[in-house]
Amino acid sequence: MSLFRAVRLLAGPLLVALSASAAAAQQFGTLTIQARPPGAEVLIDGEHWTGSGETGTLQVQLAPGSHHVEVRAPGRQPYVSDITVRAGETTPLNVSLPEAAPPPPAFTPRVPPPATGPSQPGSVYEVSNGEDGAVFAPDVKFTEINHEFATLVGAYGGYVFAGQLMFGGGGYWQANSTNGFRIAYGGPVVEWRPLRGRTIGFNLHALVGGGTGYSDYYYGYYGNGGVYVAPRNGNGRDGRVPPPAYGYPYPYHDYDAFFIADPEAQLVIHFGSNVRLQGSVGYRATSTSSLNGVTGGISVQIGK
Repeated sequence: MSLFRAVRLLAGPLLVALSASAAAAQQFGTLTIQARPPGAEVLIDGEHWTGSGETGTLQVQLAPGSHHVEVRAPGRQPYVSDITVRAGETTPLNVSLPEAAPPPPAFTPRVPPPATGPSQPGSVYEVSNGEDGAVFAPDVKFTEINHEFATLVGAYGGYVFAGQLMFGGGGYWQANSTNGFRIAYGGPVVEWRPLRGRTIGFNLHALVGGGTGYSDYYYGYYGNGGVYVAPRNGNGRDGRVPPPAYGYPYPYHDYDAFFIADPEAQLVIHFGSNVRLQGSVGYRATSTSSLNGVTGGISVQIGK
């Protein structure tokens, strides 16, 4: 057999095989996938594929049409898409998976403590006291004036901001006479509540204003024509009990104005959100030194 004839016999089947392979290749398309990070999991139409490594590229022969592609890796956001493959063509796909966002913190509902109330020893409960609003407080003070025990009755009120700072006004009047003398005063009031919202709290409270002191005497005549001036139910200025006067004695008042600053510290006990009992200790400073003195008091706040 000649060499030419042998070549013909071998080339014939080879050409047939190559033609068949080319015809088959024309019936498929190629999808090339380069995925990052290396080792990412590749699924095509739900089927797992491997081969995309550090530098390698996954090549898959697929029938023409749309194919569902997923690329996944731990700690990364997945890639999901539908890719169209055409017969006889190569479709490249480069996928870089971004890092997944950290999961949100687990929600833990806050369980409030049981409202045991202030009547039980050691119990603590929160008082909702953080809103704006008005407040009013009747107040009683105890002090010494003219070397005698004196009781001052009055009240204060105002508007509270954020449950912590109060601006307003107040006034007081001496209920009992001390050696024929009484005082009355009033002015703006400010209060700061550094421990708001506690069962037992602490306030700083102050009134700054003006007042008047007045002597409450009877004015009349002695039987011999002299004049006496005496406190109610008391002796005259000369120390003698005045005898019956000619005519009915009439009251005599002597007024003296003064400036006053009345700061105090308050211990607060809450009975709910809008009622508070307060005990106070302070010092009354005036422009008349004889009226200065330590004060104590009890008040009841109603409101914010």
